[in-house]
Amino acid sequence: MQLPPDLRGALEDVLRETRASQLKTNAADISRRYRTPRQPNLPLLRSAEDVAAYLAVRLPATYAAVRHALRETLAAVADDWPTTQLDVGAGPGTAAWAAAATWSSLGAITFVERDPEMISLGRRLAAGASAGPLRKARWLCEDLRRLPPPAPHDLVTAAYVLGELDVAVQDRLVAQLWQASRGLLVLVEPGTSGGFARIRRARAQLLGLGAQVAAPCPHDVECPMADGDWCHFAQRLERSRLHRRSKGAELGHEDEKFSYVAASRWPVRRPEGRVLRHPQVRQGHVRLEVCGPDGLRSEVVARSDGRRYRMAKDLAWGEAMPAPGSEGEEPS
Repeated sequence: MQLPPDLRGALEDVLRETRASQLKTNAADISRRYRTPRQPNLPLLRSAEDVAAYLAVRLPATYAAVRHALRETLAAVADDWPTTQLDVGAGPGTAAWAAAATWSSLGAITFVERDPEMISLGRRLAAGASAGPLRKARWLCEDLRRLPPPAPHDLVTAAYVLGELDVAVQDRLVAQLWQASRGLLVLVEPGTSGGFARIRRARAQLLGLGAQVAAPCPHDVECPMADGDWCHFAQRLERSRLHRRSKGAELGHEDEKFSYVAASRWPVRRPEGRVLRHPQVRQGHVRLEVCGPDGLRSEVVARSDGRRYRMAKDLAWGEAMPAPGSEGEEPS
């Protein structure tokens, strides 16, 4: 996956103003803070230099995770397309860039962000966007801990937000966002045990409020994941030269790991299951770890299974499994 050309170009224009050595130092510090449990309500970004480093190393990864989650959501609700989006804890607007790349139907976008520096940068990035709704988006400067009830929108997103709030505020925010959603609510968190725990809690809360799960789960029952394990996925993202330099990395790509849930008021079409681990391709068979309507299962697909075997060989971690008899069909 790559960033859209207009976003990549705008990002590089902004980051030319910051020394590469400063970006590298602050990027390393942000990555450490991002992966280390920290006190809720303690901001991840503490300075203008941190914000620049976030743009260099976290914006691309956040885009990749949200775009993956939205593509899987699209497959589940293909008959309904959102026309309005509310993105809370928006940072520089990353989730809306991913949504605009997923749904051409978006006509109006509202961002909620508490950091005026992020809002300024988000507006600057969007100024040259090819999608008009990004250029014309409405920005609200609000603290999510004291957020008034948002106006209804078709699509509501919150990416890498819940971990910055204490549990009581998380619960209140999830309820507010579901109330504001006319169609979809998509939550994305880091692919860590803590990130999954927040998604799992939000999922249970949303089911209690009457939501259907559109993705990634193929069911609306209690999450079957055992204690000590967590459900997460990965999206490979190509690194730009600036991205590699900012992270002191040599590889031309990175794999962003994340957990997510998409809740829907619209009708959903569920797959037979979701692949939870890298498929193990062996001579004559493929072993799959799958979450299905009846819970977790290990499945061995033998060469003698014909088309299903060929399908299984092509499956990747995080993908939906077609139902028996539909192998080889493209998602509608």
